[in-house]
Amino acid sequence: MTRGDLPHLEAGPVGDDELEALFTDLGAFEFVVLAVSGGADSMALMHLVASWRRARPERAPKVEVVTVDHGLRPGSAREAHWVEVRARAAGLEHATLAWTGDKLPTGVQEAAREARYRLLAGHVERSPLRPAAIVTAHTEDDQAETVLMRLARGSGLDGLAGIPARRALDREGRVVIVRPLLAVAKCRLVATLAARGADWLEDPSNFLPEFERVRLRGARTALAELGLENERIALSARRLARAREALDLAAGDLYRAAVDEHGGVFAGIDRSTFRGAPAELRVRVLVRALCAFGGEAKAPRTAKIESLVEKLEEAGNLALTLGGCVVSAGAKVIRIFREPGRARLAELELRPGMAAPWDRRFRVSLAAGTRPVADANARPVVVRALGASAYAKLCAQDSAVLRVPARAAATLPSFWAGDELIAVPQLVPPGHALSGTGAGGAERCECAFIG
Repeated sequence: MTRGDLPHLEAGPVGDDELEALFTDLGAFEFVVLAVSGGADSMALMHLVASWRRARPERAPKVEVVTVDHGLRPGSAREAHWVEVRARAAGLEHATLAWTGDKLPTGVQEAAREARYRLLAGHVERSPLRPAAIVTAHTEDDQAETVLMRLARGSGLDGLAGIPARRALDREGRVVIVRPLLAVAKCRLVATLAARGADWLEDPSNFLPEFERVRLRGARTALAELGLENERIALSARRLARAREALDLAAGDLYRAAVDEHGGVFAGIDRSTFRGAPAELRVRVLVRALCAFGGEAKAPRTAKIESLVEKLEEAGNLALTLGGCVVSAGAKVIRIFREPGRARLAELELRPGMAAPWDRRFRVSLAAGTRPVADANARPVVVRALGASAYAKLCAQDSAVLRVPARAAATLPSFWAGDELIAVPQLVPPGHALSGTGAGGAERCECAFIG
C-alpha cells in the first residue's frame, strides 16, 4: 500500500489561509461525516478538515471519518483499516461501513455509488446530532468529467449544471451532502498531501479504460487543446447551477400553489394551475411529487417525465405508473401516490422511544412509555403497509376513518401489536381510538410525512 507516482503539479498546495473560506459552511453543522476512501482527494479532504477544526476548537462540529468497504477486491478491509489509522492520527474518529450482499458483474460502479450514499445516510441517521453533513471530496476535475459525460448523454440543464455543491437528503434540510472542494483542482490536493508528507492509496479501477471517467482523463490534453479545460467546464457548470437554482425556486412556488400533499396520503395537483405553467416548471413539479411519493423506488428518467407532461397537456383522463407511483389524472385533479403491489414495502420494528424512516416517505416513532399490549416491553410494535383489505375493514368498522383512494391507503404505514391494528396516523384523527381494537396506545404512535 503505497501512494502512486506524483502527477505533474500545475498549482501549489492548499494553504492554511484558504481553509476558512473552503469549510466555513461546515461550521453550521452539529455533526460532520467525511467520506474517505483512502484516495488522494479524500485523504486531502481529511487532513484539511482536521487542520480547519484544530484552528477553531471552540466552534468546531463533531467530525467523524467514515470509510465504506465495498468488498469488491481483496484487501479492501485492510485498506479501510489503513484509513482508520491515519484518521485517528489526525485526531478524528473513524468508522467503517461494509457493503454486503451480492454484487452484480455489470453496473458495479453505479451500484457501489448508490450503496455508498445509502450506508453514509444510514450512519448519519443513527446519530441524534442535527443538522448533519456528509462531506465528499469531489474536485473541479470530477465536475468537468461529470459535465462532459452528461453532455454525451444529451442531458438538460440539471445534468449540465454538474455536481451540486450542496444537496439536502431530507425535506427539512437537516441532513445535507456538502462538497467543499468542487472549485479545487485535483493536482492541488495531491500537492497538499506531498507538502504534508502524507500518503494515499490508488484504486486500481482508476486506470481501467473500460470506465468512462478513465477514458476522459486520458483525453484531458486533447480536450485542453480545444479549449475544453477543466476549469472552464467547471465555470460553465457553476453558471448553469445558478439558472437551475432560479428554476427550482419558481418550481417550488408552483408546487405550493398547485399541489396538496394530503399529509402524505397522495398528491393532488390542480390541473388548471399546473397546465398554465411553463413546461419546464411542470417537469420539475412532477419530479418533486414522484420523488416524494415514490418511496424507495428509483427516480424516473427525465425523458419519461417529459412524455408524461405532454400527455397531461391533453384534457382527457389518464392512468399509468411511473417512478414507483400511480399517476391518475381526471378532468380537474392529477393524483399521485405510492404504487401498491410492485415491491413489498418494508416492515419495521419499533420499541418505545424509537424513531426511524419508513419507505423514505415517512418518519415513524413510538413515544417512550408506550404500552400498546400487556407485554409491550417484550414484543415490539411493527410498522408495515396497511394493505387494501385492512383499509376496507377499517372503513367498515369506523366512520371516523378518512376516506381516500383505496390504493393510496393500502401503502400507508400502519402500527400493529401482534395481530392488533393500533394506529394509522394518516387516516385516523389524533386522539381517536380505532373501533374494534383493544390494544390502545394509538396516541403514542406518530408518523410524519418527509417525502
